[in-house]
Order: sequence, then structure tokens, then C-alpha cells
Amino acid sequence: MRAQRPVLPLALFLMLAIPAIAESPAPTPAPVGGLSFKHEVGVTVVNVDVFVHDKDDKPVTGLSKDDFRIFQSGVERPISHFAVMSEKVFRSQVEADQAPIPDLVPEPEVPEELRAEVKPTYMIIYVDNENIRPLDRNRVLRNVRTFVTDTMAGPVQMMVVSYQRSFKVLQPFTTDAKAVNDALRSLGKNTGGRSERDSSRRDIVNRIRREEDNLRNRGSHSYTRESILQDILSFADEEANNLSFTVNSLRGAVSMVAGLDGRKVVVYVSDGLPMVPGLGLFYEYSNIVQDTSILSLRSRYDRSRLFDSLVSAANGQNVSFYTIDAAGLQVGGGMSAEDRYAGDVMATAMETNNYQDSLRFMADATGGLSITNTNNISGGLDRVREDLFTYYSLGYTVAATGADKVHFIKVELADKPELKGLDLRYRRRFVEKSLETQVQDRVMTSLMVDVNENPMKVEVTTGDPSPAMEGRSTVPVHVSVPLESIALIPENDDYVGRVVLFVAARDEGGKQSDLQRQEHEIRVPAKDYDLARSKNYGFDLQLLMENGSFRVTVAIMDQVTRQASYSSTQLTVP
Repeated sequence: MRAQRPVLPLALFLMLAIPAIAESPAPTPAPVGGLSFKHEVGVTVVNVDVFVHDKDDKPVTGLSKDDFRIFQSGVERPISHFAVMSEKVFRSQVEADQAPIPDLVPEPEVPEELRAEVKPTYMIIYVDNENIRPLDRNRVLRNVRTFVTDTMAGPVQMMVVSYQRSFKVLQPFTTDAKAVNDALRSLGKNTGGRSERDSSRRDIVNRIRREEDNLRNRGSHSYTRESILQDILSFADEEANNLSFTVNSLRGAVSMVAGLDGRKVVVYVSDGLPMVPGLGLFYEYSNIVQDTSILSLRSRYDRSRLFDSLVSAANGQNVSFYTIDAAGLQVGGGMSAEDRYAGDVMATAMETNNYQDSLRFMADATGGLSITNTNNISGGLDRVREDLFTYYSLGYTVAATGADKVHFIKVELADKPELKGLDLRYRRRFVEKSLETQVQDRVMTSLMVDVNENPMKVEVTTGDPSPAMEGRSTVPVHVSVPLESIALIPENDDYVGRVVLFVAARDEGGKQSDLQRQEHEIRVPAKDYDLARSKNYGFDLQLLMENGSFRVTVAIMDQVTRQASYSSTQLTVP
């Protein structure tokens, strides 16, 4: 099996190896070997984290189960699980570690029966150098570093990643605030990619304004008008192309934490992303030449579906976006010292909203929070910290389908006078996942984070690379598993097992292969099973890889017992 794309670091070739030995007892109706059966749960508990704030944006504590109503696809569901998560709850559960939980808001004591288990919180601080100005970044990151110091406590782990034409992990998940802040400081050496595009946009605006002078002084337009229009379209195309790569990188960050059990947050720092690339220039040009036909290009460049797919992926992995607009407060007509002409006020305002709307959408659609239109983000970061430690956990049960299915959620407050005017924020989608999808998620996560689940005792070994083509090499990888770990079903004179093999790889620069999947049948003569059961069964893979260092993860899922095991290894292609 081969899958190869130029942007990926590898293609995988899977070949079933001959069993290490052949295998024994007489057929029986029940399976032989294998681990205990992993029962598919017939009922799924859907947990929804709900943040409640008053009209002054302060967290509201002290509500009860009867104060909430929850709906799935328009049908009200009884709330079967209810817990109040608070600073006191977190503090009580991490006292053994003497971890400093920050004091957040005054609150009543939470009864023991309403305290939910504190799960880990995995936070990715994602600094988008491709879409940020250096001065904006450095100003904002000073506040972010303070936030890290104040927030790194109890169950919180943080990772730092950056994006500038490629995705890079600067600091893997850690509970060391200093390590996180050191990674953030290292970003001060990078140049931001947004400045170059700002310069291109400024040149086009100045050309448009000169065209306005021609109209005013000569009564007719110059021959450059068509050239200006082409420059606008080229700018919009470049922005759209950059946006596509940026969103794909964000989707990769989401997939990294897909298999982790706990709360998952991406704090995304940039100067915004265009919902419609080139929108401000379309309006600048239209206002000057008095031709609205260019505005029809808005639908052509509308990238709302791209953001829809991103938030769908985030909701599928229970990831919330907290977005920070590092550009800060936007005022006036957007004129800077480098501008000869002031931009149109309306067009500039639309451009600002165009970049901020994407940030608001990412946050709102995933139950997170956006911080925009402020030069001091410390207040917004205080709210992010409150979200980590102060919320209500609501749960209801649904019959498990065993398939991948999206459920739409709505939470309301009960019709009580004292609850009027309170604001609710929560994730509006829940994605039920099949067991196989859960296994795939954990494979992709284990490319970045150790997943210590290997009940089947899967082992992965690699051989020496061999030159292949176009600067790539083939690397032999052998995957073995004790035969007795696999459940075999009597079939005529044989015992037959069926497993699914998953393989993925990621290089140090962040390039990641597609997940490869292949089903295999293991057939052992019944008379030979006693001899073979203590031996290993093997699978041989050929990985086509570029030069560099890679982490390779393999998973095996037994289709009979529904058990899965994961094993990762590092390899270097010289």
C-alpha cells in the first residue's frame, strides 16, 4: 500500500510478513488467545462545560442543576451528571502536589457530591508568526508570559508552537512555566510575515488614491486602472493561498491533541485572518472608481467554509479556541507614517472586521473566547484563566450508535427571574466517535505526546535506510506482537484472527504523513497453535522518507476483542 504527496515527509508501504512460526489446540467454539474483551459501551455520557457570566462579565457561581436545561438536536435531555468546577475544587484535588492555584473569584463552598473529577488541561499556545507583525507579537507575548506564570498549576500543561511557513513545536507539553516562557521569548528573534503583505496592500491603496487624484484633476481615469485591479486580484490570491496553509496548520495542531483525555485548549495569537481575502481593497477600489462590479468577487474569495471545517475538526476533538488579536485597538482610517494617502474609513473598518470576524468565529463556535480591539489583553487573559478553573459540568446520556455522529447541543437557563440577563457560553456540538476513530486519534496524538497504552506488547524495530528516489530513502520497519495477544476464532482446521494496523509518522519540522490503515488476517493451523502461541507474529513496512529525524507510531487493533495497542519509535534518515 502506498500513499505519497509531495508535502508529506513519507509514504508508507505495508506488507504482511510470514508469521514468525506456525501454530495448535483442537478447534473450540470460543476464541483462543487474545486479551479480555473491550466492551462497547451502550450508553454514552455527553459532558458539556458551561461558562456563566453576569452583565459585568463576572463568573456566576452557586447555580444548581435545576437552573439549567440542555437539548440535543432540539430534544430536551434530563441532566444526569452535574458538577460545579471551581478554584476550591481544583485546589483540594492538587493539594498533595502543593501546586499554586491562583485565587480567581469569591465563591461558596462546593458540596462534595457536586465535585467532578479534575481532568488534565492541555493548552497549546500557538503563535502565528506568518500572520503577525513583530511589534504586535512582542507586546502581546509579554502579557502571555505573565499569564503562563499565573496559570501553570494543578492539572494544566502547556505547549508552545509557532507557524511561519511551517509548523514547529518549540516546547512540548510541560508543567514548567519557565520552559514555556523561554520558548515564548525565543520568538522575539523571528520576523513576522504580516509586515510584507501590509506593505503590498499599502502600495495598492496609494495607487488607488493616486487614481482618485486623476479623476478629480483630469475628469477621467488613467490607463493604470486595469493594472490596479490585477494587483488587487493578485493580492487576494496570495492571501487566500496563505490562509489555506495557515488553516491546515491549525487543523494539525487540533489533531495533535485528538487522542488526549481531558480539556483541550488552543490559545491562538495573530493579527487576525481574512474571512474574505482582499475584501478591504475591493471596497477601496469600488469607492474610487464608482464601480460596484468588483464587489461580486466577495463570494469568490469568501473562505467561511474553510473556517467551518476548522471549527468542525476542533469540535470533533473537543478543542476550544481562545483567540488573541495582537493588532490591538484599531482606530481612524488606517493611515501610517508610510502612507502618502489615507485609506477610505469605511473600507478600513471592513478590513479590520474581516480579520477579526474569523477570530471571533473560531472562539464562539468552539466554546472559547476572543480577545479583540484592546491594546491591553491582560483582562482578556484573566477571563481565559477563569475558564480553566471556574465552570459548570453538565452531563446527559445518549444511546451509543458505535458510529461517528455529530450531535447539536443547546443549553438554556431555567425561566427564573434571578437568572435573567446571564450569559452562557459552551460548545455547541458533540461528536460521538467509533472505537476505530478513537484509535486513529490516539495514533496521531502519539506522534507528539507519549501514549503509554500497549497491553498487546507491540514492538517496533527499524532497519538501515536504503537510497530510493528523488532524495528519499526507504526504511524497513518491523512490527511484531505476541500471537497469544491476538484472539483467534476456530474456522475449519485453522484459527483465524483479524487485526487492523495503523501507521503514521512526523518529522521534526512538523510535516506529518497521512494515517495509513490496513486490515490483516492471521491464519494459524489449529494443530500448531500450542507451539506458536508463545511466538511473535510480524508485519513488515517500507517507509519512503526524506532526510531527517522522524517519530513513527504504529497501532494494532484486534477486531475480535476490540483491544488496541500503541508503540512509537524514533528513526533518522541520514
